[in-house]
Amino acid sequence: TMGKVKALLLGSTGWIGQNVLAQRQEWEWTCVSSANYDLEDTGQTMELVSEYDYVIHCAGFYGGLFFNKKYQHQILLKNQQMNINICKLVKEIDPKKFVIVGSACVYPPKANVLLTEDMIGGKEFHPSVVYSGMAKMHLLETVSVLGIEHEFLVVSNAYGPGEHTSFERSHIIGSLINKIKNTKKELVMMGTGVGVRDYIYIKDVAEAICRYAELDVATNSATNISNGVETTVKQIIETLLKHSGKDINLVWGDAKDDGVKYKVLDNSKMAKDIKFSPTTNIAQGLQQTWESFNV
Repeated sequence: TMGKVKALLLGSTGWIGQNVLAQRQEWEWTCVSSANYDLEDTGQTMELVSEYDYVIHCAGFYGGLFFNKKYQHQILLKNQQMNINICKLVKEIDPKKFVIVGSACVYPPKANVLLTEDMIGGKEFHPSVVYSGMAKMHLLETVSVLGIEHEFLVVSNAYGPGEHTSFERSHIIGSLINKIKNTKKELVMMGTGVGVRDYIYIKDVAEAICRYAELDVATNSATNISNGVETTVKQIIETLLKHSGKDINLVWGDAKDDGVKYKVLDNSKMAKDIKFSPTTNIAQGLQQTWESFNV
């Protein structure tokens, strides 16, 4: 009989890491976070060498829009340093699978097209995510050159219970929930709300990550992890306002603050590789997220 699956989780206290842990409680996990290891330190990282079936990499120095503006060079340098050490570690461990959890920052700022994995690999990034995009691309190139069996998962806008709501770290849905909670009468929005995005519920992200670890043969390529469903910022805010039951006046901003008008990821490779479709639609997901923040 097969023993327990042994998995090394890098970034175990992060939001995605915690959800991955919860998704496969039967695995034997070794958890690494900044509380117990400094992955920027080669010596400390190499202390983790042991036998593992899977290494799942959710570690990193990342945040939301304001974080990205504030820490540009640190985002590049800290993540590069970490990733080089992690590649040395994984090369030494030689697991069946190295799963890298990335984000859509690796895509060029293309207008109004469904994003497919073959568009990754240019040197052009959206100005708001240049440094994280560079660090992630460097990691993808490094594992390919080193011949490490890998999955490079490109997660679209993940959301759900437990996400950051702080000003510096939050992404769109967390920050909107926070704004609504702290607003009595009037909510002034950045932009016009027409931006189309692709939101995926955190439990679906965690399930996809685990299924990619479990694949018999690595695809050794990038894969979009997404719902593939178009949702506007306006739809999100209106749904959240309904849940809040507050009588708030929405004031829309300027079109120049809309950012990329359309960012939706094609998820047909995911569906084919791991026979998985996300189980939580945006209506259910927003309700569960709202309730979790307003217990």
